[in-house]
Formats: sequence, structure tokens, C-alpha cells
Amino acid sequence: MKELIKEKVLETKKNLVLEKVSEFFEENGFENVKIQDIARYTGISVGALYKLFPSKERLFFEYIGYQIRKFHDELILSCSGIADPKAALETYVGLKFSTFKSKRKAIEDPVIGDPLFFLKMNTQKSDPAGPIYAFLSVLFSKLDEAEPLREKDHMKTAYLFNAYTMGYIEHWLNCGGELDDEASEVVDRFLSGMRCGDE
Repeated sequence: MKELIKEKVLETKKNLVLEKVSEFFEENGFENVKIQDIARYTGISVGALYKLFPSKERLFFEYIGYQIRKFHDELILSCSGIADPKAALETYVGLKFSTFKSKRKAIEDPVIGDPLFFLKMNTQKSDPAGPIYAFLSVLFSKLDEAEPLREKDHMKTAYLFNAYTMGYIEHWLNCGGELDDEASEVVDRFLSGMRCGDE
């Protein structure tokens, strides 16, 4: 019981710091800031910050994981009244694009500097995106019942769809322009290649 309480206290501390760190990264970016700047902004000592996060890179990975968990909560809330799986996919795309647009300064340097950044993120032991893939998998399962899809492994389709939508985001980060593609068009393009009747 004591260990469980200790774990919960640590998790709460981390989340409070990550909430503040989120503001900092989204205002200042990541690349040129020092751990001392982050400690000053969050109001804790450098030593206390290192106890929670052993490196600046680890802190950034934790920040991304925290943002993914927040995104998942918002996605579930946004889709709670949506019965149509295609409409829920469109909600996912719209929410994903608007989230990345609001956090461009925070993610730009690490993502552009490391093309495998999100792959590395997904292979972290905690797998923060797991619940999102599970949610998408259910949507593709429902779509498959209504109109058969070529791929019957719905989790695989969820991963493919995530990679497909990330392509739009990576193009926007690397090439500029606007991330303003219509969510319905993005979903339609993807599904047109996944339906059994489409050649």
C-alpha cells in the first residue's frame, strides 16, 4: 500500500510539472532551452527536476506522452455522442491537426531533426498511443461491418491510418504551408484505398 501511495504521489508530481513544462515548450520550443530555464519556469530546483526526469530528452518524451494522454481524453470526450465511425475518424483527424498546429513550436526542432522521432516515441515501453490505436481499431471494425475493408486486421489499419495522417503533419512541419486539409477529405482518401470494392 505504501508503495502504491508513493507511486501515485510521484505520478501526480510529474503531471503537475508536465502541465507547466507544456506551457514552456509551447512558448519557447525545445532545442535551445536549458534544463535550468525549465526548472526556473516550473518553480522547482534543477536537482528536483532531474529526480523526476533524468535528462532533458527524457523530459521531452514524457511531455509528448503527457500530450498524447490529454489528446486521448479529449478524443473520447469529442466522440462520445458520435455513432457514425466515419464521423468519429473525421473528428480524430480534425483534433489531431489542430493539436499539432497549437504545439508547432514545441515539436518542430525534435521532429525535423529526427525523422524517426515518432517511431521512437511509439516504441517506448509505456506505449502512450496504445489507447488511441485501440479506439481507431474499433472504428475500423465498425466500418468493416458496414462496408468491407481489404485489411481485416483492424489494429493494423489503425497504425496505417496514424502513419497516413502523420504524413500530412510531417509535410507541414518540413515543407511549410498550412495544415488545413479538410478532415473529411483526408478520411475519404484513406478509405478509398481500403475498401474492397475500390480499385
